[in-house]
Parts: sequence; structure tokens; C-alpha cells
Amino acid sequence: MAQSRAPVHDPYGAGAAELLGALQADLAAMAADAVGQFYAVLRDAGRMPRLVSALSAREFAQLQAREAEHLAALFSAQLDRTGHLQRAQRAGAVHRLTGVALDTLIDAYGFYQDRTYWLLQERVPDPQIREELLRLIVQRMLQDLQGQLQRYANINAASAAAFSDLNRHVASAENLADLVRGALEIIGALPGSVSAFFARVDDAGDLQVEQSYGAAAETYHHAMEAGEVPKLSIDPNVPAGQGPGGRAWRSGEIVVSDAWLLESDKMPWREIGARLGFRASAAVPLVDENGRSIALLSLYSAWPGFFSTEGTQSLLSHAQLLLSGAVQRRMSAVVVPLRKQLSYRRLLSERRVLFHYQPIIDLRDGSLVKLEALGRLRAPDGEIIAPQRFLPALGGEELLRLFELGLEQICADVRVLEREGIEVTMAINFPAAGFADPRYERTILGVLRRGELPAHRMELEVLETHDGGEWTPGRQEAIQRLRRAGVQIAQDDLGSGHSSLLRMDQYPFNGVKIDGGLVRGALHNPKRAVEFMLYLTRLAHAFDIPVTVEGLENAGIIEAAAILGADRGQGYGIGRPMPVGQVRRWLDGYRYDINARRPRTAIGAMAAYLLWDQQIVGMADRPELIAQFVGARAIVDEFIRANNLQGGAIERLLARNHELATLFDSASRETAAVRTQLIEELTRHWLEEVRGAHAGPSG
Repeated sequence: MAQSRAPVHDPYGAGAAELLGALQADLAAMAADAVGQFYAVLRDAGRMPRLVSALSAREFAQLQAREAEHLAALFSAQLDRTGHLQRAQRAGAVHRLTGVALDTLIDAYGFYQDRTYWLLQERVPDPQIREELLRLIVQRMLQDLQGQLQRYANINAASAAAFSDLNRHVASAENLADLVRGALEIIGALPGSVSAFFARVDDAGDLQVEQSYGAAAETYHHAMEAGEVPKLSIDPNVPAGQGPGGRAWRSGEIVVSDAWLLESDKMPWREIGARLGFRASAAVPLVDENGRSIALLSLYSAWPGFFSTEGTQSLLSHAQLLLSGAVQRRMSAVVVPLRKQLSYRRLLSERRVLFHYQPIIDLRDGSLVKLEALGRLRAPDGEIIAPQRFLPALGGEELLRLFELGLEQICADVRVLEREGIEVTMAINFPAAGFADPRYERTILGVLRRGELPAHRMELEVLETHDGGEWTPGRQEAIQRLRRAGVQIAQDDLGSGHSSLLRMDQYPFNGVKIDGGLVRGALHNPKRAVEFMLYLTRLAHAFDIPVTVEGLENAGIIEAAAILGADRGQGYGIGRPMPVGQVRRWLDGYRYDINARRPRTAIGAMAAYLLWDQQIVGMADRPELIAQFVGARAIVDEFIRANNLQGGAIERLLARNHELATLFDSASRETAAVRTQLIEELTRHWLEEVRGAHAGPSG
């Protein structure tokens, strides 16, 4: 090599290419040897990367060959700056995603630099040229290391962003479907080619996949549904239940498989997993406050060792903690297998939606005052799919679409009813989150305008939600705009959660509905059901808000609600949800024969008694009123006469209760005992009435 040439400063220029070209073969051979020597040093020092244990012997040999190829490329005469940066960042991504520690990477380049120095000492006799070559190669190595470190930083930043994205998403998700879909998208978008499944156990005890993320996950799920590979399982007695998912479910701890493909060598899912590029897995059990598993995240990466990297492990632990609480708060949502969810969403997209209507009557005279629209899906074979089956599969976008289709059908059906001489308010369920979403307001006002339905004929029944009842100024403003437009707004499911009670205090609704679940307990605990109706009705009336009681299954429950002063009633005892074409026939055939002053059922008498007893207690400081009050003929006496129970236990206990009241003894042990016995007698009669009437299931 000539010594008269000018020094070379650009490590990628023509001068560098000329210098490196003469040593190309020697440098490539050194690179292969140096990589092998470095891994031997790591092995002898007990510092072998976790990645290596996740590889087969053949894969380990391939890894070393790729490392040697990358190192040799640094010495290439044809390497340019842009191509080098791209190559370095690709290598950095591989190293970061497979868990190669930064100190190991830096040590490697120090080792390779040392080996380069000795090679140049042997092959380049001219010290000036040797020094120049070493400087050029070291510059390239530093550029390479810098490019790799930049990729490390980018991936670390993506992992950090996933933390905050997950926090925001969990705080804003309004339902289980949106919660899970969004969480899987955030985790699945990590730089690691992650595929994901979310599964819960159904009533039969089988683990059902409810959501998936990624094309590979979709393919794998199809294979499970087709029986090509076993479904995910938690049963320790079957092969599928012995994998990471089953072990995680039973232990409540995250189980990571750095070498999923190697560990599943004898398992039936290995072949399709290899084809889809599943190299590592993580099973993340979501647990309740007692540490019992309630759901499972199954994650797969194309990179062996990916889930054991420091940043990913932290994210998995964070996701487990955050999602466990969020899923537990939504566990009331029924388990809907993914294949059914997809079919339900497809039916919705095809507008295969119909709405049935359930009557709401005035409990004073039985007149029809409202119809509540309840959505159904219609399958191609004509099957009608009830909302409790498909609603848990719908996220916010689908719920908005269902709401819009419901409003459109209501407008059309109102015209059908008007031609039959029926003009009533139409009610439809409305998610509380809809007040924070301007699309709902636009949809409501737009559809009502196009459908020519006066806004005052539409009532939105605000559904209970997990949000704790906090209503932002934006939500309040949306409510005010709708109210000014004439739309009525009612609180649905009063008593089903803390937030509904807070909302009633925060906003003067046009009406409230007592949750039917509280009332249906009358078949088993009538006193509790009557007390719920009594106190919630009084609470609503204290705010001057009309009350509708849901879940009225039979004449007795209807009678009790009327006696307690509820304004309106809804339930199977009044009318089941029906197509619009059947409303006229129902109306012509319905007879309301409830008299709140003359109960004929034991639960109606119990309602009258509890109401009377509460009033007596409230008169403790007005003895002159008590004497007058107990002297009046009690409503319970009407029940006794209507059922020929004179002289029986109920009449005797009622008389003694009256006597004790006139003695101003409402707080004594005897009074308490008499109350208990009287309620027990009324309960016994009520249960006999129910058995005699062969009461059916709730609607």
C-alpha cells in the first residue's frame, strides 16, 4: 500500500473503500471467528444471553452466522452511510426484542475492535495505513453501535407509551368489549409482532376466547374452532391445559415461555404455531381481589425471549394489575365466544335489526303511557337473538349504530301506531357515555327530524355505568341541549349501583325506573322487594320525579307497586315485548283491575302494612295522630275480607299491632316480634299464591 496518499476521513468514501477492499476477505474471516470467540467468552463467564437458551442448536448456529454477516458488512467496501444506519437499526431491533442487554452489546463491540486491531497488526505492515484503517473501522463500529442504541431507545419509548396508553384506555372504556379490544390493540402494537387472545370461563367451565388481535391470532383461532389444534384450556387433565395458559390460570401468576416453539415440541399446536411465527409466549391471568383467576390474556411474539425483556415484563405486570380490576368491575357481562361475537357484529352491519316494544302503564288507571323499544337481531334462518346474548359483544361503535337503527325503526313504527289510533311516548335505552359523545346528539336530532317524530315523544333511558356517577360539564351541557330540544331523559335501573343514585341528585330527570332485578326477588324474598320499591319510590318522589317500576311479573307485584305510590309499571305481568303489529291487539285485550285501596294479594297487603307501619313510626312524637290513624280501617283489612281470612293469624297479629301502636309502644320487643310474625304470615300466603298461579320466569 502506498504511503504518499492523503489521509482518509470519510469512513464511507472512495478512499475508505479502497483501503478496506484489499482486506475484505481477511476481515470477513475475522468477523466469523470473532463472533464465535465472543459467545465462548460469554459462556465461560456465565453471561450467555437468555436468548440462546430459547434457540435450538441449528438456530444458535444461524444466529452466530447472522452476527458474523452483520459484522463483516461493517468492513464492506460497498457500505454507505444510509445503508449502514438501516442495517444497524435492524440489528438493534433484533437485539432489543430478544433481550440482549446493552452492556453485552457494548462488550461485544469492544471485543470485535480488539480482534480487528490484532488482524491489522498481522496484515498491514505500514503503521500509517494500519492506524488509518483502524480509525475508519472504529468509526463504523461506533456508528453501528449508535444506530443500534437509537433503536433500543425507540422501542423503549414505545413500551413506555404503552403504559400511559393503557392507563388512559382503561379509565375511558365504557364496556367490556371496548376495554378488551383496546387493551389488546395497545399490547399487540408493541414492536414485537405480538398476537393476543382474551378469554373467560363460561357457565360450563370452558375457557372461551372472546377477543383476538392480529392476523396470526385470527388464523390460530380459526384452527382451534375447526378442531385442527386444541382450544385454550385450564383443565390440567388435558394437554392444552398443561401449557402456559393453564399453568397461569391455576397459579394466578404470569407464565412466560421464552422458547414456546421448543417447549411445545411434542404438542399438537407446534406445527401451526411455527407456521405463524410464534416463538415466545406470555400467559397473563387477570385475578379478583382474592387472587382467583377471572380471565386470561394469551400473548405470542415472533421473537424468542421477547416477554422476558425488562420493559416488557414491567408492562405485563402493569397490564395484569390494571386490567384485573377493570375486568372484574365488568364481570356481569356474559361470556360470548369470539365466533358468536363476530356473527353478531356482522348481523348488525347488515342491518338485520328489529325492535320489539314493551308497554309501560300508569299504575293509577292502567292506561298505556309509553312503549320501550328493545333491540333484537334476526339471523338469516329467522332466529331472533335477544339483547342479553349480543349486547356484551358490542363496543361503542356498534352500540351507536344499534341506537341509530333503533331510532329509525321507532320513527317508522310510530306512524304505524298512529294509524291505529295509538299515540304514546317512545323510550329507548341510552348509554351514559353517549352524553359525552357528540355523535349521539347529532344522531338523535337528525333521525327525529328526518323521521318527523316530535322530540317530546322520545325518552332516553340512561343506563347504569361503572363511572361512579361523575358527570362532567360537557355531559350536563349535552343533556341541557337535548332537553331544550324537547327530548325527555329518564334514569334507568335506579338502585342497581351507586352512580344512578348520584345522578338523580345531580340532575332533575323526567323520570326514574327502579331496577327490575330488585323487584324480581319478590318470588323469594317479598319483604326485601317491597322495601326496595317503598324506599326508592319515596326517594324519587322527594326529588319530585315520577317513578316507573320494572320487573312487574304478576298481579301481586303490580298491586304492591301501585299501593306504594309508584307512578308507572312495566313487566311481563303487564305485557311482554312485542312487534309493533301486536301492540293494538295487546291494548284491546289488556284489563287493569288493580285497586290500591283494596288489595287482593298477600304481597299487596304486605306493601300496605309496611307503608302503614312506617307512617306509625313517623308519628312517634304526635300521639293524637296515632290514635286517629289506627282507628281508620286499614287497607290490610280489605285483603283479609277479600280472602276470607277473618279470625286467622293475620287478623289477630294485625289487631295486636294496632293495639300496641295506640299504647305508643312501636319500639318494644313485642311490637318487633308481632311485625316479624305478621310479615312471615303474609310471606307464607304470598308464596302459596305464587305456587298456585304457577308463576313463570322473569322477563
